[in-house]
Amino acid sequence: MRRGPRAIALSVAVALLGPILSLIVLPTITRLIGFNFFRGIEGLYIKVRFYYVPIPVLLSPDSYTTIGCVISFTMLSIYLLFKEDVETRRKLRRQTQDFIAVLSSYVRAGVPMSKAVELSSDVVGKPLQDYAIRFAKLIQLGFDPFKAFETVFGNAPREVKAVLSCLPVGFVSGGRVAEVLSIAERFSFQLSRLDDLRRTRLEGYKTLLYLTIFAYVMGSIITVVLLSYIAKAAFATPFARASIDIYYILSLYYISAMFIAVISSIAISRMVHGETIPFLKYSAIAILVTSLIFSLVYAFI
Repeated sequence: MRRGPRAIALSVAVALLGPILSLIVLPTITRLIGFNFFRGIEGLYIKVRFYYVPIPVLLSPDSYTTIGCVISFTMLSIYLLFKEDVETRRKLRRQTQDFIAVLSSYVRAGVPMSKAVELSSDVVGKPLQDYAIRFAKLIQLGFDPFKAFETVFGNAPREVKAVLSCLPVGFVSGGRVAEVLSIAERFSFQLSRLDDLRRTRLEGYKTLLYLTIFAYVMGSIITVVLLSYIAKAAFATPFARASIDIYYILSLYYISAMFIAVISSIAISRMVHGETIPFLKYSAIAILVTSLIFSLVYAFI
């Protein structure tokens, strides 16, 4: 789908909000309250260390918040670009059942198939209306029903194509159009019920996603804090040479937490929504909160 100037401008504005929030807003707020925790761009301090693979080591609270804000708001900006497509596919799934029911009623009333498609689309409205009218116009121009269907509904969700595949079959079925539509109507109803049941059962997994990430973050923080106490206790002992790189370990936990957030969000999006794009929204929230937590922990180790 073509993106309008307004959608692109909103996406760019959200992407710019990440560095502005971490480098300007947070330092300003902390300075106003007399707690100089964030320092903005002056506080960015990142090193790349080579042990087995190059790993970025974050050496300041600003590094965590800046990376988290930039990644999170960039994900949100990309999600906003594709949000309209996601909403369109969601509406198509919801409108399909009503469309088949109305179409079946028109056909039983003796309305010609092509005209019934147009009238039914007017009842359900957009976005399905645009698809249905294009399909009906192609049929009226003499196109093969199956080729016309693939041309119009080629990018529609699989569930929508599975139900609406009754349209070209109905055009070539002769006098059995009503029977074809009745079968499609029953199939659409059962598919809708199954989809509602699946969403209801899996909706709780979104909460489980955040709880899992939070548990991992808390476990990481406890481990790093314990290691920092061990390192301080061993400083005046013969074990002082065996130093523990706390900031390297904290950075490893932070990077792994972000990977867990992204992978878990993709899985939840596929299971609950049947789409991948919503993972950007879930990942952005998880990464932003995780970054703020690690930033605060850095100040106390």
